[in-house]
Amino acid sequence: MDQSKVREKFVNEIARHFYFHLLAEQNKAPALIDSIRFDQRTARDINGELIDRLLAAFPEVRSAPPPEYNFIVKWGQLNNFHLTYDEFVFEAYNLIFMERLMSLKLWTDDGHHEFKKTTINVFERFDTDREGFSVSFFIRSENNMRELLREIVDGVPEFGPDERAFAWDVIFQQSKEYQEVVNEFFERVLNDALQKSEKLLHNILPVQISEELKTNGRVAPVQIPAATVLFTDFKGFTMLSEAMSPAELIAELDECFSEFDQIIDRHNLEKIKTIGDSYMCAGGLPHQNHTHVIDAALAALGMREAIAKLKQRYAAQSRPYWEVRIGFHTGPLVAGVIGRKKFSYDIWGDTVNTASRMESSGAPGRINISGDARERLKYFFECESRGRVAAKNKGEMEMYFLNRLKPEYSADELGLEPNARFYEIYRKIAAGARVRFRGEL
Repeated sequence: MDQSKVREKFVNEIARHFYFHLLAEQNKAPALIDSIRFDQRTARDINGELIDRLLAAFPEVRSAPPPEYNFIVKWGQLNNFHLTYDEFVFEAYNLIFMERLMSLKLWTDDGHHEFKKTTINVFERFDTDREGFSVSFFIRSENNMRELLREIVDGVPEFGPDERAFAWDVIFQQSKEYQEVVNEFFERVLNDALQKSEKLLHNILPVQISEELKTNGRVAPVQIPAATVLFTDFKGFTMLSEAMSPAELIAELDECFSEFDQIIDRHNLEKIKTIGDSYMCAGGLPHQNHTHVIDAALAALGMREAIAKLKQRYAAQSRPYWEVRIGFHTGPLVAGVIGRKKFSYDIWGDTVNTASRMESSGAPGRINISGDARERLKYFFECESRGRVAAKNKGEMEMYFLNRLKPEYSADELGLEPNARFYEIYRKIAAGARVRFRGEL
């Protein structure tokens, strides 16, 4: 048996079937084949190019008689396509099948590579999120196509058992490689989807919490003995927002909150949520630590400075801008995840309520803190006593304005950036050491 002649014979027979399918494609309704569909081209143009290429590689099919059936019609029926053959154009699959045909004809590494490359290129242009687009569908479709090609081979009258067995083995090898490409592509799609979902989940929940949710399907609420909760709010927001378009309003809020996101990331705080123009974050969770109140103080100074710079920029353009009130408090709280379809990491307890009162009882451009927070910050920061101030539903409370780092711990004149001396002590506190300051009893 001359294998090259056997291959030429059955590949020519497959090419004959494919040629008449392409002619039938070009005779479909103009609304189908003349609209821009795949790869920013019309089906008529794509299939016309394939016909020219097919005739160049298999010139004998031009004068060959049409087959008794259209194998793509049978393929669609086997796959239970929801549209009939005349209602659908197969230009994307035709591109893949042309390379399949050339791979069978040449049977070289270059031919196999081109078949694989075209298959992936076509798949990448599909909407992988659409219903029915799945690895099982493409594997099942390929199994059906393989059997149809086997049927074409079995219909070659000159072939005996040995020729049919050889032809079938070639088709089976190619089909197996195609299915490997399908699996490779969908594995990549799955990995991309997992990475996107991981990123989205980590944007919504702290990493430790999202890992617990993935592992256990739930997150147990946690009692945290000491954490610092920080709130911000904008003075003048309502008045200024009334003069803005929705797009302008969202853009300016996004600018502020994106700046806040970067600041709290630098200072090991966790964003909890935004409510309108209010921003809420906390330190000491989900990983409990010894520096949460210091971290909150540094973040608050950074937030205040960021808004001051934005206000200066807008003032240079003769545009009004809001001012920020910042407040925080330290104490115990409960943290956990709520929701079943839309998860939210949240915190509860009197500490949260008190932190909110620190913000609302503060002043524009100032950082208002509780007596408990000040007690933990007094060695590093300059705090200005406000005495006892009435807070809604809390009565009178000791409050302080946090102004800046003390000069001996500051690397700049404004008292915003810590110096080496500060960080030397900070690292000891972070490690759990009990640090004694001069004058401390």
